[in-house]
Amino acid sequence: MNDTIGDPVLFVESRFGIKLRKVSRTEYAGPCPWCGGTDRFHVWRDRGNYYCRPNPGHCARAGWLDELDDVKPLTEVERLAARVSALERRAEEHEARLSALEKMHKSSAHLLYHKNLADTGAGADYWLAEGMTSAILRHKLGYCESCPTAPGQASYTIPVMYDGKLWNIRHRLASPNGSGKYRPHMAGLPSMIFNADDLRRKDAHELLILEGEKKSMIVTQETGRANIAVMGMQNFKPEWAAKVGPWFRTVYVAYDPDATEKAAQVAALFGARGRVVDLPVKADDFFVRYGGTAGQFAAHLASARAV
Repeated sequence: MNDTIGDPVLFVESRFGIKLRKVSRTEYAGPCPWCGGTDRFHVWRDRGNYYCRPNPGHCARAGWLDELDDVKPLTEVERLAARVSALERRAEEHEARLSALEKMHKSSAHLLYHKNLADTGAGADYWLAEGMTSAILRHKLGYCESCPTAPGQASYTIPVMYDGKLWNIRHRLASPNGSGKYRPHMAGLPSMIFNADDLRRKDAHELLILEGEKKSMIVTQETGRANIAVMGMQNFKPEWAAKVGPWFRTVYVAYDPDATEKAAQVAALFGARGRVVDLPVKADDFFVRYGGTAGQFAAHLASARAV
């Protein structure tokens, strides 16, 4: 927490009278205090910086909250009150996540979206163009005419399953409008490992950590190797390393070619087991666009470097 402004989210909401919503582990978004909109203004709770996404008619302001005009250091009483408010808010967010998860566990929306592929063929061309064949049935991929968290926008759907339960449905927007390609099925859901059931595969002694669900599905389809995926290179939580059982003697981190530094940070969490895979292209493109084989992929793993 910043000693000057206290909790950045509470500071913005109290100073500007706006409501922010959580969009990732430490990132919140809402209307820009200067140019409006609905979710253009982003604040990072762990760093205390802000950013308005540039677009015609928007201000693109960026900076640090404690450097705004007229910001004065908090008193000890104000700092304590801010800490208490932050704890209360996190407790509320935890309760909201539990409530959202209960709803997801009871939902069968992913099966309806998957049925769209069989009944109408809607979305099938997209998934086939992405290289999905057996993955379509294995992962119950689907198509949604109107994304619940981006109403009016069609989406291609990826269920996030674990232990036989539905934890989320990732909606890949058919026509992203500049605010990101993916949406969750509902607000308040926690970050999840994709393909987490593979963490139980004691028939495998190697595990891959990939960046993105599509890469996980393609690697499973083309190689059968045990793997998990995170939803973006920044989103591997250090505590997740403890979920990787000791029977995985080698843990390969195969992020995109521009994310090898982040891959090395994740690999380091596994000590002597960790390896960084320097792929020349994205893992799914390796197979789908460039015709790579399972054997060629294995050769890249064999040349992975220790950290």
